[in-house]
Amino acid sequence: MKRNLYKILILAVITILFVPSLMQAQAKGDSSAVQEARLTFSYLCTSNDSICLTANLFVKRESDTYGLMGAKIDFYSTQDNTLVLLGTAVADQDGNASLNVIINKLHPGKDGMISYTAKFGGTPKYSSASATFSAEPAKLRLTFNVQDSIRYLNVIGTRKDAKGQEVALPKETVILYVPRLFSLLKIGEVALDEQGKGSLEFPADIVGDTLGNLKIIAKIEENEKYGFVQGTSTINWGVPKQYYKAEVPSRELWTPIAPLWMIITLIIMLAGVWAHYFYAVWELFMIKKASKKDQPPI
Repeated sequence: MKRNLYKILILAVITILFVPSLMQAQAKGDSSAVQEARLTFSYLCTSNDSICLTANLFVKRESDTYGLMGAKIDFYSTQDNTLVLLGTAVADQDGNASLNVIINKLHPGKDGMISYTAKFGGTPKYSSASATFSAEPAKLRLTFNVQDSIRYLNVIGTRKDAKGQEVALPKETVILYVPRLFSLLKIGEVALDEQGKGSLEFPADIVGDTLGNLKIIAKIEENEKYGFVQGTSTINWGVPKQYYKAEVPSRELWTPIAPLWMIITLIIMLAGVWAHYFYAVWELFMIKKASKKDQPPI
């Protein structure tokens, strides 16, 4: 019986001493293994005859993702079945790396499409990763005109064919935005006709800067053939900011002046808190005074 007890004690001591060190060694071995890097690739064709290629490089650990800051990502285009290096970009703290390329330096295929590739060569700690997609270059132009006191925003869409010539971009939906503080305000949609043209009556109640200037953004989003296409322009058709309710400051949650109901509620709550404090001090004073009356005379 005693021998069995000694064996159990020895096994317990061995377990306490050696199992934690084995687990730490295993954890170190796991951390030294090559982690799988993942790469996503996005494309934006702008109105100044350039494209913006953006890659996001990250690793996934449990349910969270972490960008690989400082990683070098190479961008290529395919010309005659050969990868041609367009440039290299370094990822920021979120794992994003961007490269702007002039469209005239690219050579479309017979179908007018250009193939792009983003590559991460990998490191001893992270695996290599790559992504590829194809898109046909396109462009959106914005013009403005006034007819019968009505303001119109005109959109002209063009694309480049296999010969590099601009032709009409027909039957596509263009979404129009105005930048606001934290997001884009959608002001309408335009359906391009066979000539690649479309118009929209411009709203008259959008607030601009102090001079009434507004930046208009036209977008074709997530198109299978053209990818993301964007055109921008500026017009002074907005309501000047300094005249917009400047004489009557509004009381809203997002303005410097709080709403009256919030001020009244806060005053009532603070009054209740301080009333409890004064009541507690008053009770202590009365208890002390009562205790002196109850003391018997000497």
